[in-house]
Amino acid sequence: MVETALRVLARRYGRLQRRVAQLRASARRYSRQRRVGQIALILAVAAAYTGIVLTAGLAAGVAAERDDLPGRLARRFDFEQRIASLRASLGLEEADVQRASWREAVLNQHTLEWASIRIRPPGIRGGALVEVGGHIVFSSPMGRFNYLSPDYRFDTIALQAPTNIEALRRSALHDNPLFPVAELRVHDLAARQTGPESWELYASLSRFEAENCYQFQVVRARLRVTARAVEAVSPDWETVFTARPGCIPNKDSGWLFQGVEAGGRMAFLDDHTMLVSVGDHQFDGFNDHRAVAMDPDWDLGKIIALDVNTGASRIYTSGMRNPQGLVVMRDGRIFSTEHGPQGGDEINFIREGANYGWPQVSYGMNYGFPRRDWGDGADPGQHAGYTRPALAFVPAIGISNLAQPSAEEFPSWGNDDLLMLSLRAGALFHVALNGEQVAYVEPVEMGTGLLARERLRDIISLHDGRMAIVTDSGDMILVRNAERHANESHDLVVSGYSRLSAPMPEELFDDTGTRAQRGRSYFQIACASCHSLDGSAGIGPPLNGVVGREMGAVANFGYSNALAGQDRTWNVDLLRAYITDPQHVVPGTVMPAPPISWSMAPEIVDYLGTTR
Repeated sequence: MVETALRVLARRYGRLQRRVAQLRASARRYSRQRRVGQIALILAVAAAYTGIVLTAGLAAGVAAERDDLPGRLARRFDFEQRIASLRASLGLEEADVQRASWREAVLNQHTLEWASIRIRPPGIRGGALVEVGGHIVFSSPMGRFNYLSPDYRFDTIALQAPTNIEALRRSALHDNPLFPVAELRVHDLAARQTGPESWELYASLSRFEAENCYQFQVVRARLRVTARAVEAVSPDWETVFTARPGCIPNKDSGWLFQGVEAGGRMAFLDDHTMLVSVGDHQFDGFNDHRAVAMDPDWDLGKIIALDVNTGASRIYTSGMRNPQGLVVMRDGRIFSTEHGPQGGDEINFIREGANYGWPQVSYGMNYGFPRRDWGDGADPGQHAGYTRPALAFVPAIGISNLAQPSAEEFPSWGNDDLLMLSLRAGALFHVALNGEQVAYVEPVEMGTGLLARERLRDIISLHDGRMAIVTDSGDMILVRNAERHANESHDLVVSGYSRLSAPMPEELFDDTGTRAQRGRSYFQIACASCHSLDGSAGIGPPLNGVVGREMGAVANFGYSNALAGQDRTWNVDLLRAYITDPQHVVPGTVMPAPPISWSMAPEIVDYLGTTR
């Protein structure tokens, strides 16, 4: 673990040395009287950052295996962005321009090239992509829209997704630690051309209607698209589909609303029929007494066939947990990806009328202790009576969206291959199909961060054969076939960065408050899906009043033997150490290492110290 982190740091240190050399060369191009002092400032900052990296190496090794780091940490250590900003502020480079280089990733049949460009501040998790007329339209998690033109120029679109965030801000739920405000967001984008310059933009989203009434919707806006620009015909959206029962109620344990399990992928089956995946929102019989994925009166836990012309809908498949990916291939085959519980992520071949068994069957296990199967426990993973997945991932990879690559751009892959994303594994996967099954899966490491792997969120295939990916760290990654572009420039220059729309307040991590206030935000990100603050037990024990409580002391909660056998009291130092590395503090505990960094744990504990 430490060796991996040090290799990453060494590579970044080498890059930093090259950047310093470039800055020295830049200094020689300017007059001594005007520029020497400014360049010296940049070099001093670069040297300071180098010292930070070398002294923080061991801590970085611990953090390198985490799934994600907060935006505050990313901003602190993002050398390239910092140096670029300094160069711009001193007039050494145009502030509106980003420069990136194509990098190689070697696979069995193709060598890929990929380049990463910043599209929003780091730490804002979510977002989606779609292509309209050669422009790549992308949304922020909560629905502000921008696009990248074919000539690599950013611009904004005057649209705001109708999540009804204004009404939520007036509600007491906005400050309720058990209500994840940022999960009222856009899940996916799709588009349909209706005329020479006319397009329809579709967004699947979670909407706040009232307390105890949340909605999963597909909405539509109209765009005018030319070779130079993408414009909204009107700021208004039309509701095309609202998932039954119309109002999604509060869950009866854990988070009140679980938009992170909303699914929301869209794919056109024909020119007017759209398939929409709808997650069960944790109404699974464990996190809520209702298990709705097989209930025909609920659209949750299903793939829905939607006529976008009439609004008519029908259940296409059922028995699904959190379908995070959906693709209709060129030959009509349909594949979906789905998050499983504690293992058991799935790739499914989709047939109309099929039932995939959730929550009765899964290759994954129930959360918590003692370990037990989902469903009745008979023949775990056999899916008796239900459609089995084409492939399951154990342990889970945090499976995400998938797309079919161009057969012209990637000729060795033909028509039986997919590219699939992962949130947890931080990798792109080449999926080779064999009819309705998966022949093999080939990982491609795509991490670009200093201390964290990339969480890859959405992927689309572009008209020119390239692929576009959006990450949770705020980047857009473009992917192409290196062999086909060997004679092209290895530098990518993007302009218009200053024209990107500003993030919404709820999208930004607030690192300006007190430690306890920051800890509350961290708790919502990393802990609240398993632990409540109202005394109710869920996947994990409640954590309100945990400081000063004896270990394993919550009545009627099934602790592991390792934790239940402790004769200690939770104090601040013990909690900080346990949150950072559970196995080191209590060997044999079943609590997994949470996706946090060493800097987050003290502030989470400070926040827990304010609860009673």
